[in-house]
Amino acid sequence: MSSLAAPRRQTFRSLRNRNYRLYFVGQSLSSSGTWVQLVAENWLVIRLGGGGLALGITTALQFTPLLLFGPLAGVTVDRWNPRRLLILTQSANGLLAASLASLALGHVVQIWMVWVAAFLVGCVNSLDNPGRQTLTKQMVGQESVANAVALNTAISNAARAVGPAIGGLLLAAFGVSACFLVNAASYALVVLALRAMHGDELSAAPPVGRRRGQLREGLAYVRERPALWTTLLVVGLVSTFGLNYQVVLPVLVSHTFHHGPAAYGIVMSVLGIGSVAGAIVAAGRGDPSLRRVGLLAVAFAIVSAGVAAAPTIVVAAAVVGFMGIVSGSFLSAATGSLQLNAADEFRGRVMSLYYVAFLGVSPFSGPLVGSVAQFLGPRAAFWLAAAACAAAGAVPALVARRVKDEAEETPDSRGRRTTRSATPSA
Repeated sequence: MSSLAAPRRQTFRSLRNRNYRLYFVGQSLSSSGTWVQLVAENWLVIRLGGGGLALGITTALQFTPLLLFGPLAGVTVDRWNPRRLLILTQSANGLLAASLASLALGHVVQIWMVWVAAFLVGCVNSLDNPGRQTLTKQMVGQESVANAVALNTAISNAARAVGPAIGGLLLAAFGVSACFLVNAASYALVVLALRAMHGDELSAAPPVGRRRGQLREGLAYVRERPALWTTLLVVGLVSTFGLNYQVVLPVLVSHTFHHGPAAYGIVMSVLGIGSVAGAIVAAGRGDPSLRRVGLLAVAFAIVSAGVAAAPTIVVAAAVVGFMGIVSGSFLSAATGSLQLNAADEFRGRVMSLYYVAFLGVSPFSGPLVGSVAQFLGPRAAFWLAAAACAAAGAVPALVARRVKDEAEETPDSRGRRTTRSATPSA
């Protein structure tokens, strides 16, 4: 009995922290509410006369601000108290959801209004995303930040699996307005949880003072640390080519295996369950290293090739389950590695660059991978993902070798040989 209890305590150790428990419950509700709104938002766009292009514009508008404003938003996060910042961002997102609900209830909503709301949500999230990562570190401290990051990933993946189902039921029973109101209420609960935290228990570093050149300073900080820029590069490659399965899987199910919505729903459920399992497994492991990030990228290449070569939809679904496990573990390891290697005064800027690499590439990666799936077939898109992720997985090893070569012996002023260490931190 004790042998089973010890790993369980290790996996969920961050939940022993009261502040993090409040955050965990609030984010569980809010993340599900976000997916409930997304279902209603997409349905509303279709009902207002939009099609695939209109849906693509909606998605692009939501993620483009992360690409445009992400680095600048990171500077703002480093200057602010993250708990106060999140109270503002969560309140803003709640007001945007409530505004859409009122427009829908009044039967005056138009597509351009949905697009404006999507863009504004993206602007708010460019601050909210790195702010949540900074607060996570302050809640649990350095010793448990990787564990908390993995649990955060589990929340996100569980919401992706559960939220759309709840949204579909609410949409069918009560309409789009109810979905928007539920999401607005979920943000209100997060604000209450944030306000209920004990501020004196947060390991808060003093906010960075305002001065010129802080964006360049943050970029230089990342560039000088191989453990940071290498992780960001790997995340960017895997996100661009590998994590667009939501674009490719519908085509694979419908065009390659000739199955309908029910089979697609099952495949996506298997993916979601695997993603949650992968994040929970990551939560039970030790602090992630740069080497683990690279190995998981290679593992993602292997499962992508497995989906590309799957002879039947049953085999494909099974491999997709492993893809979910790998993706959950990969994102947890990458985020945890950045958290462990970023100094407090640069954390907002570092994590904002993570979201640029992870989500900011979506306006380009989705159409790119979708075009490959449309013109060359979904199997070709998965083969492309396999090649790109294999290359990404090799990056940490190549960087480590290069840094090791740069640390070769050099003569000092007396002609003796000295060795300087320049190995990237793990």
